Amino acid sequence: MTSGRIPAPSYRKVYAEGRSVSNRLLVLYYLADPTGMKMGVSVPGRLGKATVRNKLRRRVKEAFRRFPPDAVSGQFVFIVRRGATGAAFQDLVDSMRGLFKRMATVW
Repeated sequence: MTSGRIPAPSYRKVYAEGRSVSNRLLVLYYLADPTGMKMGVSVPGRLGKATVRNKLRRRVKEAFRRFPPDAVSGQFVFIVRRGATGAAFQDLVDSMRGLFKRMATVW
């Protein structure tokens, strides 16, 4: 199973054809893909300047690396919400864990 990132133009396909779950910190869009696991992060510009957005992007990527979904291949796109700007890293990990649990029950 390959792992990597989703090119930005492919996000639209995940949004249109995939399913979503959300909580107060993150929105997760998921599209099944047998070729491997790919992940992308979108941080809206209204959350802050580039340094703030990049820090949030790095934290979400690290949380995904530490807690990948069990035996699921597909494309994952995370959208960071406003509440994540002041959240601790462990809150992001817990938020992601909750999204994966909800994702498993929805699909």
